[in-house]
Amino acid sequence: MAVQVSEHQSKDVDDQAKALNGWHQSYEQLGAGRFSGFARQIETPDGVLLREITNRSLREHISPPKDHIAIALPLRVDPGAVFAGRPLEANSLVFLNSEQEYDLVSTGMLDLVGLCVSREMVARSLPPAKLAWLDKAERERSMVLNADIAQDVRSLLQVLNQQSVDPEALGGNDSVGRALSHTVAMAMSSDGIELTAVVPRRADTRMKVVNRAVDFMRANLHNDIGVAEICAAACTSRRSLQYCFEEFLRCTPQAYLRALRLNEARRTLKLSADQPITSVATTLGFSSASHFTRHYRLMFEELPSETLKFNSCMPGRL
Repeated sequence: MAVQVSEHQSKDVDDQAKALNGWHQSYEQLGAGRFSGFARQIETPDGVLLREITNRSLREHISPPKDHIAIALPLRVDPGAVFAGRPLEANSLVFLNSEQEYDLVSTGMLDLVGLCVSREMVARSLPPAKLAWLDKAERERSMVLNADIAQDVRSLLQVLNQQSVDPEALGGNDSVGRALSHTVAMAMSSDGIELTAVVPRRADTRMKVVNRAVDFMRANLHNDIGVAEICAAACTSRRSLQYCFEEFLRCTPQAYLRALRLNEARRTLKLSADQPITSVATTLGFSSASHFTRHYRLMFEELPSETLKFNSCMPGRL
């Protein structure tokens, strides 16, 4: 298999969610502003080198391809990002496998670089000690490296990604396997790091509150619901609900529900060019077309009518 390089640029979060081959992803835009995304994949015989850049606050549900694991590190991350219930910091190394779906909340610019490797390649590339460490790291989901080690890992992955301009410079059939081995070795040597437990129980409990609330919101996007109903569905108090949302989603429950409805409205408008805007607005709980249009424009820097017009010219674009 020859080295293959593909790049994807997007102005739409749903389009961006489809950028990585074989990944299961869904994105919701939470922050106001025009979205811009980029993804690069360098497919080699033993794995895939990845880079993804997004510029707005998003909530992402992500899972690698079947029987694969992935490791990633930020090149840039705005403060307040959260991965799998833990802060995603500049020196956070994150671990993903295909058996789980991971929750990532960005607060603005996020530039991630990483690699994705099959379980079979992992078993061939790593000795027993590294395999055992990686197994613990997957259960931990993320770890904060010391600054020097993080920079070494970042530099290694950046160099490999930059070689996409000359794919043959990757050399051999085991470049990603070697990168995985070096990354694990460097992470294992990071001072003061111990992999012990998964997300602390209390934090995990609070995350479950958020998930119950969001599931209820999604099921009732077209219904008239308020904070009281959301609290009842999440089995929590108003104050606790507010705290949990601000901790993990960096917004209030009301703001998140509005964002879900606006994202759903955008999908509806993209699917049908003859969809009446007033009908979309009232169906999704907005008091009037003007109220809906104001919030829609604030979120996407685009009028609903512009979304309809653009997608009527591109019927194959969802």
